[in-house]
Amino acid sequence: MFLPELVNSVECNTRMSRGAAFIIGLFFFVSIFDIFRANELKNDYLTNEQESEYKAEELNSETQSDKGIPANHKEHFPTLKILYCVSCGYKQAFDEFSGLVAEKYPEMKIQGGNYSPVSWKANLSRVISLTKSSLLIIILTGFNPFESLGFGYPRLLQYAHSNKSSSGLMLFMFANMLETSLSSTGAFEIYMDDSLIWSKIEYGRAPTHEEFMNLIEAKLDK
Repeated sequence: MFLPELVNSVECNTRMSRGAAFIIGLFFFVSIFDIFRANELKNDYLTNEQESEYKAEELNSETQSDKGIPANHKEHFPTLKILYCVSCGYKQAFDEFSGLVAEKYPEMKIQGGNYSPVSWKANLSRVISLTKSSLLIIILTGFNPFESLGFGYPRLLQYAHSNKSSSGLMLFMFANMLETSLSSTGAFEIYMDDSLIWSKIEYGRAPTHEEFMNLIEAKLDK
């Protein structure tokens, strides 16, 4: 009776270990994906900006040609720049506002990108991200780096190795919460050339579509 119970126990532990390893591996993959996704978003901003400028220049060139006016004598428009909090999910709002301007003023250049937090917060967020990835690897592999340093086997690490699934999930959620808190600025800052015409950080909210277009028109009238 004892041998079958032992075999069943070993098989159960093996399945639990594999399940925990899969979950921790998934957490690690998502962490790496977040890093690559951030770089991809930066490239998307640059691509969208270049595409908007190209379309504006192309449309303006066609309009000027129809009127018989050389394109190099077109009216100067200031550059609209919107810096916003990417981690807050404000990219959709940027797309809406830039679409309003592109429809009414196709000649205007539109730029958009992430409003970066202060340098110490950005650096601390990177450190937390790297630390999170390293700790997930330690938990996943069952490695004890403290042993080679002469610190033995800390109880906290023993618990993490014995409870890989719950420990990995707790670490992943807590680290992500810290990263989001450090990278979130709540910004939606609107500039015409280098002049700030609206600050969500200052006013506590983004402008309505009507307020936004009124600000653009008022700036152009000047």
